[in-house]
Amino acid sequence: MSEEIFQALIRQYPDARLTAAEQPLLEADFEAQKHKHFSRRALGGAIGIIHNARGQVVLAKRSGMHAGWSLPGGTVEEGEDFSVAFRREILEEIGVSLDGVDLIELERKKFISPKGETFDFLLAVFEARIGEDELPGPTDDALAEGLEIDLFYPADIPPEMILGDRQKLAHHLKISGALDPSL
Repeated sequence: MSEEIFQALIRQYPDARLTAAEQPLLEADFEAQKHKHFSRRALGGAIGIIHNARGQVVLAKRSGMHAGWSLPGGTVEEGEDFSVAFRREILEEIGVSLDGVDLIELERKKFISPKGETFDFLLAVFEARIGEDELPGPTDDALAEGLEIDLFYPADIPPEMILGDRQKLAHHLKISGALDPSL
């Protein structure tokens, strides 16, 4: 991850929360993540907290690497703007267009193998809205990736989410007033 890209995102989104996280992975997951990242020459990842008008949040259940419920999104390809990548991933995986996209968090993530090998990854977390109350059926990309997409009210968010996504979601929902701060 280039420091220039990180600084450009900070300038573009000065109100974004800056965080850092270390993410230990199993050896196979570490190697798969590293291969995915470096083979695509990815700039990082773009995920998001997407709300509908009823106050529900869109989540994706992944079946491959990092299986479990997560915030939807994906890889930012070389030369791609982070917000463009986020919109593209959501259209491909969920089949909806987004309104009011805003970067709310920039996370410097360090993936760590059991052997102590590491690589850095920049994760952009966006907030956005969709006009749909219900989600369309699964897209071809969602089916190909083994994704299940669903809507959840804040009180019904799955307790087990992957890669720190529940903490990101809980933080956002608490500051937006959609979740009881005592949770």
